[in-house]
Amino acid sequence: MSNNPHASHWNLAQGVNFLNHGSFGAVPREVEAVQNEFQHRANTNPNRWFRFELPELLIAARQTAAEWFGVAEEQFAFVPNASQGVITAVQALVDELTNQSQPAHIVATSLGYGGVQRGLQRVAQRSSATLSAVVVRYPDEITVEIIASRISEAIQVAETPTIVVLDLITSDTGVLLPVAEIIAKLKAKHPSIRVVIDGAHGTGMLEFPLPTGFDVWVGNFHKWMCSPRPSAGLVCANREIAQLMAPLAPSWDYELGFPVSFDWQGTSDYSAYLATPRAIEFQQQWTYAERNSHNTQVVDAAAKLLRDFWEVDPHVEPTLEAPWMRMVQLPIPAPLSRPECNELIRKASVELNTETTVMSVGGHNYVRLSAHMYNELSDYERLADLPHLA
Repeated sequence: MSNNPHASHWNLAQGVNFLNHGSFGAVPREVEAVQNEFQHRANTNPNRWFRFELPELLIAARQTAAEWFGVAEEQFAFVPNASQGVITAVQALVDELTNQSQPAHIVATSLGYGGVQRGLQRVAQRSSATLSAVVVRYPDEITVEIIASRISEAIQVAETPTIVVLDLITSDTGVLLPVAEIIAKLKAKHPSIRVVIDGAHGTGMLEFPLPTGFDVWVGNFHKWMCSPRPSAGLVCANREIAQLMAPLAPSWDYELGFPVSFDWQGTSDYSAYLATPRAIEFQQQWTYAERNSHNTQVVDAAAKLLRDFWEVDPHVEPTLEAPWMRMVQLPIPAPLSRPECNELIRKASVELNTETTVMSVGGHNYVRLSAHMYNELSDYERLADLPHLA
């Protein structure tokens, strides 16, 4: 754990270098305290809490989050995480077509998050929809032209109403996709398509995370916005799209429609949603420029440090890299299996006191670096020994 002045805001374990903010985030002390207070209120009088206090607090939290995105409250709902939000949105759009006795076609890319890909497969199976998984190879094929043309080809082959799922920032490879340009090309040729954006990493890392042309956008608050887990947001581009959204598990107030139908999902712990406004406020103690400058400088320097030590070259154009994440190729020649990647992550934790993540993509092995305000360059030095643990 670094000794920089910002680190005191977090409860991260002393002596541990936490370099994997991109996976699960990290909750600041003051945000954790707010969540704990809401949980305490719920536990001291559950009947009053759930019947009379929680509903108004959820509305207020929803209003704050919608304001942060710059959208109307009627266009925003909380969801537990980006994966569930994307699946919820796609299922709702598929249901719209099914209700009109139209076949549905879902198109996603091979760059997408594995959990979402599995969810899309299940949506297609239970809805009798078709699913096309467009192959885009990392890092050589990350261009607007290649991605748009391959998705367009899949749309033309199916010749049915299509829902396209695009990642804003790819989870496994940390690529900031040019989604606005891709959407523009696709909608110019296929104006009736719906586009769902998996923006899991966008909230907080990007100053303006909502790209032009989307229909539904879903992103996590628990990553770069530092809210408690689970907290994420589903944003509809307009009221027409919002009217189509429905939760996967309908409950009370379902008949009231979006976003109220998303508020109540049974007797659950809603404290992460309620603490999200405090997380937004926490981030705003620094300007976006200050956060971006610190995090970018740290992660750039860390990537250079490791590349120089391992004598490996950058493998992707800097403009394609997510602002606060970097992929550095490991000098391990044979591709690692998923269990082997997990074992290397475990060894880094136990033997190097360093939390990171490792993946094998396209026959090469990478360590994915993240940086937030609590990190500094020296935190990454222990990773130099990572290849020796493989």
